[in-house]
Amino acid sequence: MRILVMLHPTNRHGTKMKYTRLRKLLASDGYTLLNQELYMLVTTSRKTAETHLNRLKEYDPGSGVVRVLRLTEKQYSKMWYLTGDMDYQEKVVGNNEHIML
Repeated sequence: MRILVMLHPTNRHGTKMKYTRLRKLLASDGYTLLNQELYMLVTTSRKTAETHLNRLKEYDPGSGVVRVLRLTEKQYSKMWYLTGDMDYQEKVVGNNEHIML
């Protein structure tokens, strides 16, 4: 199971600190920065994914847009590239979610 978190912060007064807190949580929880404001985490089960989603709710910035998408490995593996190619990490790791480091 993969969790994608898409952030679209606003320029409203006081939101910069809240989004910084959210980004720090994502980094400390092991989310990978895929693109600017797009984070991904690989989890082992739905229960673990629910735990992470509940933690995200605690750090809700209150403004802007924070979208969360849960994908199974099968759904994620059907992603295709319109332009570009896989990056180095995707070539080495591939779709294997159980890599021991």
